[in-house]
Amino acid sequence: MERWHDWLETHRDWWIDMVRVYLGGVLVYKGLAFLADTDALIRLMELNNAPYASTLLAHYIVIAHICGGVLLMVGLLTRFSAILQLPVLVGAVLFIHAREGFVSPGSNLPYASMILLLLLHFSLYGSGRISADFYIETHKSV
Repeated sequence: MERWHDWLETHRDWWIDMVRVYLGGVLVYKGLAFLADTDALIRLMELNNAPYASTLLAHYIVIAHICGGVLLMVGLLTRFSAILQLPVLVGAVLFIHAREGFVSPGSNLPYASMILLLLLHFSLYGSGRISADFYIETHKSV
């Protein structure tokens, strides 16, 4: 049991890397879902009186989710790709899901808030050891 605990302690950062990969995958999935029905995304924004709801904004959301999600998954330009997502998630939390309430049945506010907090984490701390960013940083030719 002690060996297992020691291994977990020495590989603590692997867990946050797995969270980063999963988060990227969720964003890619959501981006592809929005791409499949962009009109529904625009209607959702208009229905909730989201400022600047437009086709241009819908395309930004799709591109940010898909491209940013892939970058997060591989850990390349991690801070940039997380920052790219922040306006989308702030808008989702404030304008789309805020009316649902945090504990209402069927509310997506807790999930959108959690994704926003994870994106803030990766914006501030970047990626871990299992990432393209770490590989590039440690293999720079001098």
